[in-house]
Amino acid sequence: MNAAKSFQLIELLLTFSIMFLMSFFISCEEIKSIETVDYQEIWESDSLTIDNYIKENNLDPVFTTASGARYAIQSVGEGDSISYNDLITINYTAYDASGVIFKSTITPDANEYYIYPIYDPLTFTYTSSGWTLKYTSLFSSLQGDGLSEAISSALINMKTGGQVVILLPSALGFGSLSDPSNIISPFSVLRYEISPLYVR
Repeated sequence: MNAAKSFQLIELLLTFSIMFLMSFFISCEEIKSIETVDYQEIWESDSLTIDNYIKENNLDPVFTTASGARYAIQSVGEGDSISYNDLITINYTAYDASGVIFKSTITPDANEYYIYPIYDPLTFTYTSSGWTLKYTSLFSSLQGDGLSEAISSALINMKTGGQVVILLPSALGFGSLSDPSNIISPFSVLRYEISPLYVR
């Protein structure tokens, strides 16, 4: 190998080494600029949002599940009592904190649009743990057990024709993700209005 080719090879190796080091340092700078998420702060902010909703809508009494979901039975109902292992049919509407409806079993007015149109009531076997709910369309993409805990706790105290409002902190909703359509923002508090229709 002559001296000119050796010099070109060394020059090429130095160029690649410098490029590698530059990309490494640039990557390190990018890593430093990634924002960290304070989940405790988000939980506290969600709690404040939920507290304000409860106060503005005079919800009382409000119950809290083990996971942190909150619910208020707005109307007990006057129909059939609900017992464990009943086959129950419900209507529900799900909202984000700003009131955008993203899922409902109720057909909307002509001027409304729901992101996830279901339009058929949901039927499931009612259990104390709520495990049967986890396999329904109501729970697609949700984090944690907050919604199933709240439904299970509320329905045993209700009759058909009643209504319960369930409020989920974002950690029990879509969390740091958006809904599958990317319309509901990450870290959104969710509200569900649920009415039992039939019991068999």
